[in-house]
Amino acid sequence: MRRLSGLMPDSPARAAPAANAAAPANYLDLYGLSKPPFGDSESYILFASHRRSFELLIDHMVNGNGLVVLCGESGIGKTRTLRASGDVAGESGVRTIKVSRPPNGRLDLTQFVAALLSQSDPELPAADTIETMLRPPHKALLIDDIDLLPPDCVHLIAQMLRPSSGPGGLAIVATSTADIAADTGRPELVELARQARNSVRLPRIGPAEARQYIERSLWVAGGTTRRLIAPDALKLVVARAGGLPDGINRWMEAAFTAGFARGDPAITVKTIAAATGPAGQRPAPAGSGRWAAAARVFQGFALGLLVIGATAFLYKGLRHHWQPEQGAAPPPPAVPAAPIEAAPAPPPPPQPVTQPAAPPPAAKPAESLAPDLMAAVMRRGEQSLSLGDIAAARLLFRHAADAGNARAAVAMGKTYDPDYLTASPAQSERPDLGLAAEWYRRAVALGDPQAADLLKRMEGRLPDTKR
Repeated sequence: MRRLSGLMPDSPARAAPAANAAAPANYLDLYGLSKPPFGDSESYILFASHRRSFELLIDHMVNGNGLVVLCGESGIGKTRTLRASGDVAGESGVRTIKVSRPPNGRLDLTQFVAALLSQSDPELPAADTIETMLRPPHKALLIDDIDLLPPDCVHLIAQMLRPSSGPGGLAIVATSTADIAADTGRPELVELARQARNSVRLPRIGPAEARQYIERSLWVAGGTTRRLIAPDALKLVVARAGGLPDGINRWMEAAFTAGFARGDPAITVKTIAAATGPAGQRPAPAGSGRWAAAARVFQGFALGLLVIGATAFLYKGLRHHWQPEQGAAPPPPAVPAAPIEAAPAPPPPPQPVTQPAAPPPAAKPAESLAPDLMAAVMRRGEQSLSLGDIAAARLLFRHAADAGNARAAVAMGKTYDPDYLTASPAQSERPDLGLAAEWYRRAVALGDPQAADLLKRMEGRLPDTKR
């Protein structure tokens, strides 16, 4: 049959490429995302591993009195859980009062009382503040990072824990990264822990929950894991994050930044290696511990048999070599030969003394990352440091320093240097003079001209045993 012309072309027409298409300005443009998918401090995801803790907090805010401490390691999501549970309790009719320290500082007693009373009268005496908090209606006080509060604020909280005689009362939920019951340097926190009714700990999330979290975060931002991240790269991120939601945020943000710098159409294992270092050993599959232990036992048994067999073989061979045959005469005893005195050798002629040549100065090792990727990693690390996220900054600076960047080694040292921590948003981070000096030494070895002065200043403050 003859096909009528003009009804259907033999092959679909190809769209002409857009002329002068603008290059992507960031990884959102490159990967087609509407917003950064990870690190949103306002959103909250209730993981199955955290559901029981979440329900206990809400029940205490609505029906309980006294103190409950929400514990967990840094990056597990204590702050988001506290806020989300307080929002649910507030929807149930409970008046919730949220107290949190500013991003780059700590609360003093005046600021703490002002937060309790909603700025009504921050100069109110402590006794009146307590009466105001305990009188009806029932209230829930949410305190973030109670381990960072000064002693006078902790004493005020302890006084508010006395039982209420009326229908009001106060339910307090406080988060803490440190174990306040074992903090011998803060006796007021130890005493407060004794008055706590309960301690709720947030566990790490499992691998399946971590994958679901990544998939959901990408979907909300307009992407999918199938399009944006390879399966082996997804497994690597889940393994390296170690069950910490904030760890997932940092790893994925670093991977997207490296992917944009490299121009990768999707996140692969090579992308993650370029952002955060080469992949380490793969995690052992579930149930492999028993087989590994059995293999070690078998290897030890086989090694023992090998040693015993080799010993027996050597013993038999030596015995046959040294034992005389039946009826053979024993060998005559060896007579030591008289020593022959050698004539004294003439002294060697004097050699001209030459000064050893000075070793050439050590050359700075070449950087192993591409310049554009190195610049992207350093820029992202400086942005994280300016926001007070010192853990993410150290992750990026360490990767750049391992790749031979001297400026990154100096930046790592400053994240432990007290002179720079006090002037940065990460004021709550504890300084470490020894680690600061160690990173400054590394920067000197990498050829930074200013690191020597920083190292000299830091070594002058170190004890003699650590220099």
